[in-house]
Parts: sequence; structure tokens; C-alpha cells
Amino acid sequence: MPRTRTRARPPAPPRPPRRLRRSSIAGTGGGRRNTGRGGPGGEARPSPGTSPPGAPDLRGGVEATVTTGPVSDAIERLQAEHREIAALLARGSAGVPRLAAILATHAVEEEEVFYPAVRAASREMRPVLAEAMRQHRQIDRLLEEVRALPAGGARRARFAELCKRIGEHVRQEESVVFPEALRRLGRPERLALGERMDLASQQR
Repeated sequence: MPRTRTRARPPAPPRPPRRLRRSSIAGTGGGRRNTGRGGPGGEARPSPGTSPPGAPDLRGGVEATVTTGPVSDAIERLQAEHREIAALLARGSAGVPRLAAILATHAVEEEEVFYPAVRAASREMRPVLAEAMRQHRQIDRLLEEVRALPAGGARRARFAELCKRIGEHVRQEESVVFPEALRRLGRPERLALGERMDLASQQR
């Protein structure tokens, strides 16, 4: 009986290397992100396009000092405090004690550190900053009135006025003061201001 010859199969083509899926969400931890290698301490960097307009570019990584640890960009720090203030206002007058503490620290950081730097860098901002400080005084008065009133309609009305004034102040800072500060102050200077704000808040 004649032998049947078996034809050898050609080797399979090599598979292309498996492409790892990268997360587009900053701050999720693990894996490389679509913004690069992460900061020097392995921290996540924000994805492009996820920051609000006018926010500082913080993709260079977090700076640190021996005395205070991580140092935030001054504008990033103030924006974070604005978000905390908004969250406390959303709780109603129950959040007033904590709100008073945050507002006091926030005003010190701005009036003793941030505003003088912006005023020195931009002469055009001087009247705007004078108005911002006047708003601080108005907010302080309203806050004291809310704290002095008993629960009821009068307290709710005063608290609504407080929320309105704080909202106006925050909008002015984030639409006028912060963009001008970003144009006039470089990142190293903003980081130095953030460190000074941290020290000023600790000394209160």
C-alpha cells in the first residue's frame, strides 16, 4: 500500500503585541495615563481637556518642600477653597460654623499673600482687588448677622443674601482676577505664593 505524505503546515504569523488600554481618568491610580509618566512621586496628572478654563497647567508634577510637604499652585489652592465653600453653602445654615472658619482663612490667604502679588504684577487690577476686599468685609458682616439670628425666616433670608454675595465674589475672582494672575505670574511664583498661603493659614 503506498504511503501518504503529510504536507507540513506553514508556521502561524506572529501576533501583534497586545496594546494596553490606558486610563483617561486622572487620579484613578495604577497604570500609565494618557498624559505621560506621572509626577515625580508617581501621582496622577490631569488629562488634557479636563481642567476648567483658566485653571493652571499642573501637568509638571507636584512640587514639595521639607517643611510643608506638597505645595499647591496658589490659584489651584484658592479654587479648591471656593469649591469647599460652595459645598458648605449647599448644606444651608447648618454649615455656618465651618463656613466661618474657612472664609476667615481664605480671606487671610488672599489679602496678605495673593492680592499683594497680583497688585504688584498688574496695575490694572488694583481697583478690582479693592472691590474684592470690600466684598470680604460685606461677607463678614452678613456672616455675623446669620450667626446671631435664631432659626426662622429672618435667618433664612440673611443666609440667602450671604450666599448671593459669596457667589458674586467667587465669580469675579474666577473670571477676572485668576485669569489675570495666570497671565502675570509664572508657575514658580504661584507655587511660592501657595507655600506662603499655607504658612499664613497655619499661623492663624
